[in-house]
Amino acid sequence: MADPDHNRCRGKDRRRRTVAAGPAAEQRKIAACLTSLDALIAARGRKLAALAAHKKGLMQQLFPRPGESLPRLRFPEFREEGEWEERKAGALFANRRTKGEDGLPIYSVTMHDGMVRRDSFDRDFYDIEDAAGNKKVCKDDIAYNMMRMWQGACGVAPEDCLVSPAYIVLAPESGVLSKFFEYFFKLPESLLMLTSYSRGLTKDRLRLYYDDFAKMPIRTPGVAEQQRIAACLGSLDAALAAEAQALSALRTHKKGLMQQLFPAGEG
Repeated sequence: MADPDHNRCRGKDRRRRTVAAGPAAEQRKIAACLTSLDALIAARGRKLAALAAHKKGLMQQLFPRPGESLPRLRFPEFREEGEWEERKAGALFANRRTKGEDGLPIYSVTMHDGMVRRDSFDRDFYDIEDAAGNKKVCKDDIAYNMMRMWQGACGVAPEDCLVSPAYIVLAPESGVLSKFFEYFFKLPESLLMLTSYSRGLTKDRLRLYYDDFAKMPIRTPGVAEQQRIAACLGSLDAALAAEAQALSALRTHKKGLMQQLFPAGEG
């Protein structure tokens, strides 16, 4: 049975609590201000989603579908060029096995952001930190996580650096633009192929060794067309990053504004 004295105390506590509220006109003004910010945030969010969808659709057209030798969309200056040549991945990329050197930054490979400096992460790493225990990656090499390549965990090195010995380092051959192939490896069809060439009894144990990667057949255009496609998609990436930054700034602005528009709680 509930204690009547306890209930009376709770009732008194509720009556003592007050919510500060300005005049009705001020309330309406604040609500209108925040509603307009919500509308701006929603519009930015829609624009960001539309840009991401546009990039995804464009990538599907700029690369040939499985079993085809030409993309559905080609830049005007390359429409008279021949079919994309099928080559083995091992003819496009060599397996770099150079030991690390002192003084180089250590990078990690992520699924969504490519290669990222370890010192930019807000956490500690406890694996090998000495240079000799890591692999050297040269600028414009592609490094991939052999346990996560089937999910798109790869990236192009922005500078000479070091990576974990668990990674595979791909050194591009002449006429091979790494950034173009980084985009290629992110395609859904490519991820299926990367999965099929990986070894493991279950998905969480899949590993893509270089010798298996080297056997993959890949359609590729000349280096000039590779550069054109990579530049096009790179400009979309820059636009996406700018929109994401603008959206984040709007959300931060709204949060700060709300803290100023309402009285701070006491106690």
